[in-house]
Amino acid sequence: MPTNDDVTIGVTMGPEEIISLLKSKGHGVLSMGVDDHGYGVPMSYGYDEDQNTIVIEFVTSNGTKKDTFAVETEEATLTVYNYEDRSAWESVIVTGTIHPIAEELVYDRFAALFFSQSDDAAGQLRWATELEGNRQWYELRPTGVTGRHGGQLPHKHTDDSTR
Repeated sequence: MPTNDDVTIGVTMGPEEIISLLKSKGHGVLSMGVDDHGYGVPMSYGYDEDQNTIVIEFVTSNGTKKDTFAVETEEATLTVYNYEDRSAWESVIVTGTIHPIAEELVYDRFAALFFSQSDDAAGQLRWATELEGNRQWYELRPTGVTGRHGGQLPHKHTDDSTR
């Protein structure tokens, strides 16, 4: 009799497929935990393949749960996925640590990467000059990456996939 440990759903994605999905999607769910409390939030991101890092900008009001968890979490995950039906889906989970990005690095490199790849849900709010609140850039430094797919990959995979 099979156990839950024997059940495998989908097929393991190769490194090229994982990178392709991370570069093509631009948004996922960032999950963080502190003590016995978890917090997951939809998040736009950019993936820097050369540095193997995920770039994230938080646009928040001061003292939000997102800020608190980003500072205090020891391990975070970013889940990126496409689902069309049970024969055409893919998902990647990036596990790692979150670190603030120094302002000079943001404008020298990371902002351009973020805006070229992210699906920017903040829209005009991100560009407001009179924003009451906080803008903070972070990077998720991967310590592990896994990916699986079922049947066909919903997004187009190419060796140099970019948005």
